Amino acid sequence: MKIFDWLKSQNKREKLKAKYCYLMRRAYEIAPRNKQKSDALNKRARNILQELKKIEFNQELRHSH
Repeated sequence: MKIFDWLKSQNKREKLKAKYCYLMRRAYEIAPRNKQKSDALNKRARNILQELKKIEFNQELRHSH
C-alpha cells in the first residue's frame, strides 16, 4: 500500500510544480500591463510553493523512519 501512496504524492507534487511554474510565468508576463493581477498570481504561486514544501518535508519524515 505504501508504494501507491508514494506514487499518488509524486503525481500530486508534479501537478503542483507544473501549476506553480505556470502561475509564475503568467505573473511575469502580465506584470507590465497589470501589476495587481500579477501580484495575485504571484500570491497563488507562493501558496502552492508552501504546499510543495510541506509535501517534501512529510516525505522526508516518512523516509527517515
